[in-house]
Amino acid sequence: MIKPFPSDFEAATTDYVLCLTGMRGINKRMTLFVEGVLSMNVGVRIVSLPRASWQLDKSEHPLPVTRRGYLTLDVKDLTQAKLRAVMCFHWAMLPIAIFMAAIQRVPVLYDEHDHYELNTTESGGSSVRRRLSGLLVGCIHRMCLRFVTVVTCIHMNQATLKRHLQRWQSAVVEIHNYPTVDWRIMSDNQRTDEKLCFVYIGGVFEEKGPGVAARAFQQLSSDHQQHAELHIFGDGDRVLLEQLRRTSGVVVHHSVTPAEFRSFAAQHRCCGLALLADTPRYRLVGTNCTKLYEYLALGMPVIATRIGEFESFISNNQVGLLVDGLYNEHQLATAMAKMLDSPGLYEEMSNNASILMQHDDMTWEHEWQKIESCKVFRSLRRAA
Repeated sequence: MIKPFPSDFEAATTDYVLCLTGMRGINKRMTLFVEGVLSMNVGVRIVSLPRASWQLDKSEHPLPVTRRGYLTLDVKDLTQAKLRAVMCFHWAMLPIAIFMAAIQRVPVLYDEHDHYELNTTESGGSSVRRRLSGLLVGCIHRMCLRFVTVVTCIHMNQATLKRHLQRWQSAVVEIHNYPTVDWRIMSDNQRTDEKLCFVYIGGVFEEKGPGVAARAFQQLSSDHQQHAELHIFGDGDRVLLEQLRRTSGVVVHHSVTPAEFRSFAAQHRCCGLALLADTPRYRLVGTNCTKLYEYLALGMPVIATRIGEFESFISNNQVGLLVDGLYNEHQLATAMAKMLDSPGLYEEMSNNASILMQHDDMTWEHEWQKIESCKVFRSLRRAA
């Protein structure tokens, strides 16, 4: 299990792991890897491409940064620390990661969590640009993955990504995007006469559902709207965000930390929205949808689209309602109304969600044990 940060956490360390990423806005998955390393009393140096600004608000615990530069950021005092391993989170940085690991004679871990989808299926621009982007990513993988100690990847529908990566590297470990045990909280306030908050957390983009959720909310009867609210937690498309802010009954929350979202859930009766569009990218979705499992760990029933593994997982565990991924606003409004009109169903699905996510194998701590036991961190522990 990932242990709490030790009491001397901010003290100097003798070892550190180098983490290479594509932008300075560190996503949720990378912060969990970083926090896992820190829990071993090992420091971290992050090296980023000069994109966006440094953002660390996705971390479960505040990260004590000792030095923040233009391209690098240190977590813990690394003045006398020695490099023990390299972790890479972006395909463009993979050749650099392998070169630095070879020079220092340390192992290297490469985590493929989103780039396969974005660059081979739905990257932006013309079809020619998408094709070239896919070829470039494929060439990097073909040339570099054989030199990586271990590859970790998200779980997609039918292990699509794992099977793709195993063409070049046999040592591929699927790491599911399950929440940490910190998300196992239940609200004491379950009164049926309290407003029901439909909540969305994540990037605010049309294909992820906050827009259709707002339009469906407006189709609810006036009586339903008096007993419900729609809360959007996240940043993204500025035009869409402005539209949401002007929509009656919708509340937009910016730059919310995981702890702040959990605090909101503990004080309100909530239903989570996981409304991915029916696109080639999201047809692959498996346990890589972080928000779905965070909702469930907080005891929220969900309304989700029939996409990827959502349908079988939600139906088999009876934790929510399903709507089409073609964004039928009337169908979504009907599902919202059903949640409002059926407090017994809400309570049953809420209990099912909590029981499901109490299983130890549905936690990030369980997933971290897989990472910590791989060759990269076995050698790091011996050196520490």
